[in-house]
Amino acid sequence: MTFWLILILLLILFWLLWMVLCSPGLDRNELSRFSFNQLTLRNGFSVNYREVGSENGRKILCLHGGGDSLSTWNAWNVKMGQKYHLILVDMPGHGLTDPLAEGTYTPKHFANFIAEFVEALQLEDFVIVGHSFGGNGVLRYLTEHPEIPKAAILISPCGYKCGKGLEMSRTTARFVTNHWGRWLVSHLGSRGILRKMLRSKFVYDPQALPEEMLERIYLLSRYEKNRGTVINLVANATLNFQPLSGLENIKLPVLLIWGAEDQIVPLQIGQYFCEKLPRGELVVYQKIGHLPQVENAAQSATDAMQFLHREGLE
Repeated sequence: MTFWLILILLLILFWLLWMVLCSPGLDRNELSRFSFNQLTLRNGFSVNYREVGSENGRKILCLHGGGDSLSTWNAWNVKMGQKYHLILVDMPGHGLTDPLAEGTYTPKHFANFIAEFVEALQLEDFVIVGHSFGGNGVLRYLTEHPEIPKAAILISPCGYKCGKGLEMSRTTARFVTNHWGRWLVSHLGSRGILRKMLRSKFVYDPQALPEEMLERIYLLSRYEKNRGTVINLVANATLNFQPLSGLENIKLPVLLIWGAEDQIVPLQIGQYFCEKLPRGELVVYQKIGHLPQVENAAQSATDAMQFLHREGLE
């Protein structure tokens, strides 16, 4: 009798933990507020992107970081959209853009996607912007296509090292790159856990993250087609990290924007990039973390516009 009682109690406990920790998936209709323009690339791959700002302004292609979406640039839209034409893109496996068919995500995959998207939209004379993992993808894109964009603005890009805040044991990384391991990890978590992690690791001021952004990241993390992308990115960065090479071949002007208190990609990496890039320029904000485009939105947008003005890219 005792055995069955213990078994029933364990099952009830397991069920309660499952209900508390596991969040059900959402379909595209439930996330329609985050759906904008749709572009179909080869093999039917669907990209969710948005165009905002001046119709006749110079085009600025903006790529977000891992776990985020095109809406990370909302505050920049308000300021820069008065003068420039911003093209904001959900990266593969993020937001409402399709997941990659092979199910593996690396900055090299992002670089290949950027090249295909640029070709599909026939972009010319544009400026490219990237944050974190997106910035890593932009740097790798630039090493292969150094003469296509006119300039680049990179916010806390990783690529020299994995990044202190992205560290994961190799055992854990191997587990989560397994299909069932990734499924289990991606289905655990709650709104509260995600908010606590973002506020404690990604910004200097925990109150700097708008409620709208926290809720958006949580909801899009539950998009059924893309669950597990972020953990896949971090695990692959642990297991298969490839340091960037060829930075000396990127001759276009590059503005690097960094928060001095960045716990995810430390400032030392920005200093390294600035030394290696022939026309690199580094702007550092005190008491700012990994999300300067959010935590210090007005100043970072102003600095970006001043950089473009100095380079004659009006």
